[in-house]
Amino acid sequence: MKIKIGIEGFTIDSAHYTPSSPGNEQIHGHTYELTVEVHGDVNEKSGFVIDFDILRKVIYNVVKEYDHKIIVPRKDISSVELKGPFSVLTKVIDHPFATVEYIGQDIAKEIYEKLEKKFSITLKISEGKDSYAVIEYP
Repeated sequence: MKIKIGIEGFTIDSAHYTPSSPGNEQIHGHTYELTVEVHGDVNEKSGFVIDFDILRKVIYNVVKEYDHKIIVPRKDISSVELKGPFSVLTKVIDHPFATVEYIGQDIAKEIYEKLEKKFSITLKISEGKDSYAVIEYP
């Protein structure tokens, strides 16, 4: 029997731009909120699908790579230039746009891979208080 377990409450503060959405092509930011579920069988030796502490560490290590960064599609990275008396940190994604749908897919894939592809992942990523995407990976 497959069981879903989850952790919620992770946040990422990131900037992006979405030229596919008129009015949002400028750089702007969001506080993304994430809920992650893993789906699997209970391990009879441990009694867990996965220990919450292990899952929490994996999620934290993945999402920190997006936090306080500008998320940029790989196709755009060579044309992005930002300068100033501040640091510019980017997170490059292999998708055509840095939309919540693609950012969520990227995060779900990284969690899946860090968990050695043992569990399917459901990730809910909210862009503000009333807009979200739910990604089922793989």
